[in-house]
Amino acid sequence: MDAFAVEQLDFSELQAAMDEILNQSFSFQDTVLALLSGEQPFTMESFLRMALSEAGRSFAQEKQIFISILVLGIAAALLTNFTNLFKNDQIGEISFEMTYLLLFLLLLQIFTGAAELAGQVLSSVQSFMKALLPAWCLAVTLSAGSTTALVFYQFMLGLIYLLDTLIGEVLLPVLNLYMMLVFVNHLTKEEYLSQMTELTGKGVGWLLKTLLAAVVGFNAIQGMITPALDALKNTAFTRALRVLPGIGNVAGGVTDLLLGSAVLLKNGVGAAAVLVLALICLGPLVKLGVLFLLLKGTAALIQPVCDKRFVGCVAGAGEGVRLLFQAVFTVTVLFVLTIVVVTVSVRL
Repeated sequence: MDAFAVEQLDFSELQAAMDEILNQSFSFQDTVLALLSGEQPFTMESFLRMALSEAGRSFAQEKQIFISILVLGIAAALLTNFTNLFKNDQIGEISFEMTYLLLFLLLLQIFTGAAELAGQVLSSVQSFMKALLPAWCLAVTLSAGSTTALVFYQFMLGLIYLLDTLIGEVLLPVLNLYMMLVFVNHLTKEEYLSQMTELTGKGVGWLLKTLLAAVVGFNAIQGMITPALDALKNTAFTRALRVLPGIGNVAGGVTDLLLGSAVLLKNGVGAAAVLVLALICLGPLVKLGVLFLLLKGTAALIQPVCDKRFVGCVAGAGEGVRLLFQAVFTVTVLFVLTIVVVTVSVRL
């Protein structure tokens, strides 16, 4: 019955979106069927292997960044010390500014690539959720009722639109501004924009944390109310069938069986959706994490020999990449939490 019910759901649009997003063969319908039969399409061990493999590839691709920054840092230190021998501060400052400009161009290229990667994965997550909504809401309607499905559908559409606006018009432009502030702040010996830079970085973090808290709170409230309303309707309908003379017990038993199958189907679709979200975000998150560690590690290594402004610029770029990582992770968690709350709150 579960296999028949799964085949009745239309996953064609969802599968087309997944084929465009993922670079691997992945059947959503087969994954749902595997989950309903008790199989595990992916284990924690397989995810760890994928993460380690992606980390190794990312490090191999990005290690040139580490070497380039290290060479620039050593060159800047040598030029500064060499010019100091001639007691000419002006030549030393010009030498530093030349190497600092080269460093900024390199870091700007790195950050721009990271921002494009974050924007692509966030767009992919939203595209997947838009394609998931019709089939997922139908499964929720069958298992819980129209009230829960309608509230979830409206909330998810609103969340997708809100995130699209925040990311495209607020988050990414603010992070680009943050990188410019980092560069200008460390260009001079006096950090005139340190407070503005810190405020901008913290503002992005506060925005993401506030969004996460608001979504969790809304899901918690709706998870307690709307499923209970639908459960009350289903219970009243089942009891009304049971009082029918002759066929009441049979009709009630069939209704319970259908509701149980619908709940199982909804759980299977929800679990498969969480797996797909993990697959979409795993690679980009690992890449951003490796890039963050490389920049922070490079800043730590060059600190003993380089000017503090040089080190601060590298560390600031690493902080910008960390904020991109936090944005991708937070958006993914928002959608996963919403799916999980609807899944676990709707029971027989």
